[in-house]
Amino acid sequence: MRFSKLIQHVNVFRCGVNSGRIAGRWCSAFTECTKPGEQEDEKDKQNVGQDATADGNKKGVVLGVYESRGKLQLSPAALEVDQRSGGKLSRHLNQMEGQLTLGKALVVTDVAEYGAAALAALGPPEPGYNTLEHLDETRENVRVMVGAGVRALVERGAAHIAVDGAAAVDAAAEAAELAAWRFEEFKSSEGRSPPPQLSQYGDTDAAGWGRGSVLGRAQNWARYLSDMPANKMTPVDLAQAALDVLCPLGVRVSAFERRWIEAQRMEAFLAVARGSCEQPLFLQCEYTPAPAAPPVLLAAKGITFDSGGLCLKSPELMQETRGSMAGAAVALATLRALAELKVPINVCCVIPLCENMVSGQCMKVGDVVRALNGLSLQIEDTDMEGRLALADALVYGQMQYKPSLVVDVATLTRGVLLATGGGAFGCFSNSERAWAAMRDAGAATGDRPWRFPLWDYYQRQIDNDCAVDLRNKGSGTATSCIGAAFLKNFICGDWLHVDMTGVGRVTRAGPAPYLAPRRMSGRPTRTLVALLAAAADAGTADAPTPSPQPT
Repeated sequence: MRFSKLIQHVNVFRCGVNSGRIAGRWCSAFTECTKPGEQEDEKDKQNVGQDATADGNKKGVVLGVYESRGKLQLSPAALEVDQRSGGKLSRHLNQMEGQLTLGKALVVTDVAEYGAAALAALGPPEPGYNTLEHLDETRENVRVMVGAGVRALVERGAAHIAVDGAAAVDAAAEAAELAAWRFEEFKSSEGRSPPPQLSQYGDTDAAGWGRGSVLGRAQNWARYLSDMPANKMTPVDLAQAALDVLCPLGVRVSAFERRWIEAQRMEAFLAVARGSCEQPLFLQCEYTPAPAAPPVLLAAKGITFDSGGLCLKSPELMQETRGSMAGAAVALATLRALAELKVPINVCCVIPLCENMVSGQCMKVGDVVRALNGLSLQIEDTDMEGRLALADALVYGQMQYKPSLVVDVATLTRGVLLATGGGAFGCFSNSERAWAAMRDAGAATGDRPWRFPLWDYYQRQIDNDCAVDLRNKGSGTATSCIGAAFLKNFICGDWLHVDMTGVGRVTRAGPAPYLAPRRMSGRPTRTLVALLAAAADAGTADAPTPSPQPT
């Protein structure tokens, strides 16, 4: 049992009711744990010292350029730098017409006190909300501009980058953090490039910059967790990461081992886990700044490696299945951002953690298991394991917390990837109001959902065997819709199902400039945070009624 690392940081105590063991750690807002602000203050002190001794040529600045009626026009921040440089930017601007389009940046060297200035396209001034695209283009254009500029300066080795916040300072900070991130965990020290120090050019909206930086760093954490190889991010490792990061922020984190899971009779989850030598864990996180209000329940798929089981995946597909726990990474990153921003909304999270492997113990095609709510499930495809683990987690979470809204996040099916090509994540909902809130959140963050049907047509394709209640594959070809129909049987209230297969793993072709290609994306972390922050702003008076207890 690989609990040696976990036990160093937590107290393990016997649970008398369920005769299992719980590894838990909790730091409230009143404990002596280091607060995130204090951590940032220490970093700022270090960065100030570095600034004083840094080579000035390592400083860069990202500046926006608008396109209006076919003419290029410097942003206010760019005009200010241009004046200090004696009009150097203006002289280069005339040569850039036709070359500087949205998503591109051109670098001018030795501008004022900066070694390099990246002029990046912002598109037209104030484009506003695009109804057809369901996108706030003003904010997204700022992200694209900053992403292109930061990446151009990072490639030139800039150590300190100031960023023009343009019309959306928080969006600029998000993109700067995302574009500067690198996954270099296993490079030798000689081959690593230190991350640049990021700052806002000017101080027009310091609070907005800080808020955007928190969101960008949270998504980067999700990217890191998802990108770690499966032998370095086992169920225990992922639980440990949650404990180390979330506990100092005031989030209660508990990790339950196999005996507790067996005592809860989570047969569907255990069927998935039994093929691997890595022991399963059930992770439970509680962020409750407003104890009187019913929480939102996040449930996430935490399969740290998915071989497909006996229905084995191809080697090409297995290259990405270290990211089958991307749903868990996004859920944990969402909690991190909410806690750092001190959003006043209760959120509880349940994550079944295990591997789906091949062995003499693994589940077999044709096996029948019973879910926590009593439904019998026939396993027709061992590669459709995520819905089995989530079924038990959803039932347990609703019984435990009586949530006002249930949101599950999972890389559930490749059907969404085939349908959207990575442009949007799939969203299924039984609530028009919840769907509208998710759509608005995606429009603001640039990480958009697309709604798929949740019709009885798909339910009839999984409950049409008289021998069992549900089949985990069904008889249709709409895999995403069938997967959502399966999970619907374990829901008792307002619900959003997020199928993030197309967006949550390796970044696909044509990514935004602020997301590196061929690396895990951490999407849709910022959209979930925006959804829950909007719910908190709306207040408890308009909150959905609590879900009834599942039978």
